[in-house]
Amino acid sequence: MSNRSRSRRAVLAAAAVFLSLGSGGLAASAHASERPHTYYVSPGGSDRHPGTARSPFETVRRCSAVVSAGDRCVIGSGTYHETITPARSGTAAAPITYAAAPGAHVVIDGADPVTGWKAVSGADLTAAERDDPFLAGSDFATAVATGHVYQAHVTLNPHLTGNQVFWDGAAQIEAQWPYPGDDVSVPKLASAQSGTTDSLSDTALTQPAGFWNGALLTAHNWFVSETGTVTDSQVGTITAAGLPTCVGLSPNQSTDYSLKGKLALLGKPGEWFYRNSDHTLYLYSPDGSTPTARSVEAKQRAVAIDLSGRSHISVLGLGIRGATVQTSATSTGDVLDGIVARDISADAELKPDPNMVTTPDGCAVLTAGETTSGILLRGHGNVIRNSLIDGSTGNGVAMFDSGNTVTNTTILHVDTLGSYAAGINVLGSNQHITHNTIESSGRSDINIDNKVAGTTAGGHDISYNDLSDYDNLVVDGGAVYVCCSVDLATTKIHHNQFHDPSPFAHTAPAPGVYLDNSTFNATVYNNVAWNRTTYGAVLINPNGQSTSGNRIYNNTSGTDTNVASTFGGTFSDTEIVNNIGVTGTGPGITNSHNLTPVSGAQFTDPAANDFTLTASSPARNAGVVHPPATDGYRDPQPSLGAYQYGVPKWVAGAGRVGQRIEAESSTSSNGVSPHTAGTGTVVGSFDGGDWIGYDDVDFGKDANLFTAFVGVDDPYANKGIEIHLDSVTGPRIGVLSVAGTGGFDTLSVQSTSVTPTSGHHRVFLVAPGGQPGFGNIDYFSFNRAGR
Repeated sequence: MSNRSRSRRAVLAAAAVFLSLGSGGLAASAHASERPHTYYVSPGGSDRHPGTARSPFETVRRCSAVVSAGDRCVIGSGTYHETITPARSGTAAAPITYAAAPGAHVVIDGADPVTGWKAVSGADLTAAERDDPFLAGSDFATAVATGHVYQAHVTLNPHLTGNQVFWDGAAQIEAQWPYPGDDVSVPKLASAQSGTTDSLSDTALTQPAGFWNGALLTAHNWFVSETGTVTDSQVGTITAAGLPTCVGLSPNQSTDYSLKGKLALLGKPGEWFYRNSDHTLYLYSPDGSTPTARSVEAKQRAVAIDLSGRSHISVLGLGIRGATVQTSATSTGDVLDGIVARDISADAELKPDPNMVTTPDGCAVLTAGETTSGILLRGHGNVIRNSLIDGSTGNGVAMFDSGNTVTNTTILHVDTLGSYAAGINVLGSNQHITHNTIESSGRSDINIDNKVAGTTAGGHDISYNDLSDYDNLVVDGGAVYVCCSVDLATTKIHHNQFHDPSPFAHTAPAPGVYLDNSTFNATVYNNVAWNRTTYGAVLINPNGQSTSGNRIYNNTSGTDTNVASTFGGTFSDTEIVNNIGVTGTGPGITNSHNLTPVSGAQFTDPAANDFTLTASSPARNAGVVHPPATDGYRDPQPSLGAYQYGVPKWVAGAGRVGQRIEAESSTSSNGVSPHTAGTGTVVGSFDGGDWIGYDDVDFGKDANLFTAFVGVDDPYANKGIEIHLDSVTGPRIGVLSVAGTGGFDTLSVQSTSVTPTSGHHRVFLVAPGGQPGFGNIDYFSFNRAGR
């Protein structure tokens, strides 16, 4: 055969392959045989470019269309108003990676810019008053007179469950009464004196008849939060429709509430109001500047990163604002690493979750947002790690299916509507929730609810978490709350810290672990609780029914009387052993080798929340062996409580590495003064206008978290301490609204996110003018969350 014939046959064979594969199949086959590609994205690029470092794409969307297994999409600094939706999956050996370029600050934004702003004029106000006579003499009218209220026409996405407005990246406050203050996770609320199923009475309701008609009522009563529409209002009373029948508005302990949906309420800098009828957005400038000179955005998308149906996708170091991330039931091996996600969910109303597995009843509203809010981690073997999540009306994270992980992540200011959403809501089985810090939740920091999760919750590992400042909006919850009749067999809750529930929480149970309404087969060991957990590290409440199979070993109550409490009901096969603190007793409970009182335990340094044992502690060598709770003991017999004597202290919470700065080491100050407290020297007497400064503070690289060891008497709680760079009036990078700790010299670690900052700066902690003192500071640091 001639060479020409062989060549002709080769061409025909190649053509046959091309026809059988199709051009797309051939291209994919060719790409798979190539080495992995790295593509680049920059706001200054073009989607007509090849995506190289010198000629980058403009959108992540374009990068998503071309990447295949093993490829990387490297994203330059900037804000991207889009949803990342990979066109295909990676593989376990060759994941697809989306990563921030070295040193880049990347934000995937669920909001879009709002333009066309103009000041609301006197003529505009007069015209508006013809349509709404309640505007005359209102807060809105007063604000318009300042010249700092603006309006723009924009159509917000009608499919969203709530709206958000951002000013230079910071979420602003929807106009409401009473004004909630700067920290919407602990808002200022009105309190009813009396009520019925659908009405409430309050002498603070001084507005004329009809003023509140059509407004949205949000109320918190006992363990229930609810929303409804006001149908009738008189001086001193309102009546609402659409409320659940769970507990009504008659105060159980208190019915705290707010009202919004009225333009007349817009009267504070930073407030906004959206009138849907003519798509007008009103905004009171936060600082007196015009919106045209700043970045003003409104939420338009619910999802920033959509990994539904995709597996083996890694997302590294990206920022997210005003939107969330979701995977799906078929997703496997997806990784979110080092993300900074702010204001991820924004529901306006509380409605029963659409994915309930129990028959909806009058209390179905408790489930609002449990499976629809926060980062939705569905599928198997997916991971969130080394991340910061700050701000959500619902969950921080919801975990579904099995074998997923949330680790070394800080979660702040979540469940700001006060439902059974949580810092982490746990569904499915074999989930891993370890080494996280969760602070400031409307109800619980971690939640397992049979209404959405079913009655079997096996194989979970909930360990080494630091959980605090929970029950801010409703009571009768816990740092970890499990209800109802849930079988926790093979789930382990261990080596966690539970402390400092909100001052509001003490009116009802606020334990570390709350096993409610016949939850059973719980294994809870090596946990420590302190400062107003009321019923200690664990509360078992059959609620008059029955529970069995519970194992409560080696837990410590550091300051509170009880460590493991029991409420009425029938107990069987329940062991409460090797604990420090008062424990529940009764038929069916084996109660032994527990030490009381807590004050006699001889802890190392309780003022600094160090509840390890001293050499002379009577808890040493006093326990019985119960693996794994007593593993590693060094005395002839195990120690009681969460820490074995002589063993290195275990550490809970997300990693935080940063320069620790003692408060008294300041280089300048005004109005503050140091004094001696139980932890050493602290700085206090912060009143409005006072400040303290520090030179040459090392932020490291991209510090995004401010952490302080602070003490605040409850009447002074939730006052802000502003964090400024370079001068007292320099750029404000964050505000810590300090939760009450029960006393100025009772200190706890509290955190807030800050604008990412690098290098060395002068730092000034400033008490805003006009407010009373907020408390004492022992030390503080700046960290990059998760690192």
